[in-house]
Amino acid sequence: MSSDSKMRLLEKLRDEIVAGIPDPWLFPERGQVKGFLGPGPVMLVAERPSTGHFGGPSDGLLYSLLEKYGAAEAHLTDVIKSRGTVDDPYPADMSPHRRVFYRELEIVEPTLIVTFGKKVYDQLQFSLAGSGITIRPVWRYAYTRRGADKAIAFGEADQGCPAGDLTSRST
Repeated sequence: MSSDSKMRLLEKLRDEIVAGIPDPWLFPERGQVKGFLGPGPVMLVAERPSTGHFGGPSDGLLYSLLEKYGAAEAHLTDVIKSRGTVDDPYPADMSPHRRVFYRELEIVEPTLIVTFGKKVYDQLQFSLAGSGITIRPVWRYAYTRRGADKAIAFGEADQGCPAGDLTSRST
């Protein structure tokens, strides 16, 4: 499937998410980075959107690194689409979130999934076992707010996902 076809399907899915999931948030387009509309084949997956605002230093670092390493067309998403804090329980009905996430997988057809944090990594290792998709964890990019050492670790260390993995994957 072409990148344009994937982006059209992702636009339609975005509209379904906004109409059907309470308090949704999706990674926006910014600069060269496509965010949720990125057609892949690399997919970056976080647990759930925070209640904060997009555009802070950690968001800027993530997007600049994606541009720097030629991964601006990566698909950025969360497993859970509703905003929440770390202590908030998951939504009572997870089925819409699961349906949407699996639809994203069908559209993007990722060869590599980079997870933000070990929790998402563990979830996807279990749920996508045998799929043939490579799954690699990195620090949660929001951790860069916790100090310069975290920003350096996220920005310079591969954390199990060499830059070559982001740029050498093809459909």
